[in-house]
Amino acid sequence: MAHIVGYRKESFKGIPTSHIFLIIIVTVALIGFMLNPADNWKDNILSMLGTVAVIVVIVGFALNKVNPMGWKRLFKKAEFERLVQADHTILASLQSLNNDHYVMYDFNFELLHVEFLVLGPQGIFVVGKLTSSEPLRVDAGTLMAGNEPLSKQTGNLWRICHLINIVLKKGYKEEIMPQPVLVATHCDSVAIAEYDGIAIMGPGDIVSHIQHHAQNDIQREVVQGFAGYLHKRYFK
Repeated sequence: MAHIVGYRKESFKGIPTSHIFLIIIVTVALIGFMLNPADNWKDNILSMLGTVAVIVVIVGFALNKVNPMGWKRLFKKAEFERLVQADHTILASLQSLNNDHYVMYDFNFELLHVEFLVLGPQGIFVVGKLTSSEPLRVDAGTLMAGNEPLSKQTGNLWRICHLINIVLKKGYKEEIMPQPVLVATHCDSVAIAEYDGIAIMGPGDIVSHIQHHAQNDIQREVVQGFAGYLHKRYFK
């Protein structure tokens, strides 16, 4: 069985206590700022409200980047449930890989959110999920799910791949370009198997794809070392 790093049942329970504590601190500070007496507060009410609004937006954006699933649970419950089920489907498949593989789940790699990162002797795989049940098609060079463009998702997969490649070259003196993979969790097969170098497949095909990937073998020490680095830096 593959080593799964990052998966916890608590991952789906909502906003962590630390985030709630930060929200409380910011709220109290803003209330104090608004209630702070000033001789000309009426003249500055618009600028004060503008400042508060900017602070709230920045804090909300930062917390959403750190824990997008927790915030979806509060404000987009249907989407949250769909994403959780999709994650379980992919994890159930990846767990069947042997113990030479490491699956790093749901973390922020610098400023980029990684859904699944698979490290193994066959290569490194950056895996993203697609929950839409709409048929895939390419329109004017852009991958679409129905009428929804997937350019942000496909672009993010490649950005993560290039960043990992840079880290490996710097830290391990290895030239390893990860393989981006997009898993369509709401269908068993897909009409488009590849787009812009990104492999596209259903959840039942991902293990076979990883096991038979024709990439240069990666030394066990590199796989274990990089997995340990990620675990120490992003999961502790």
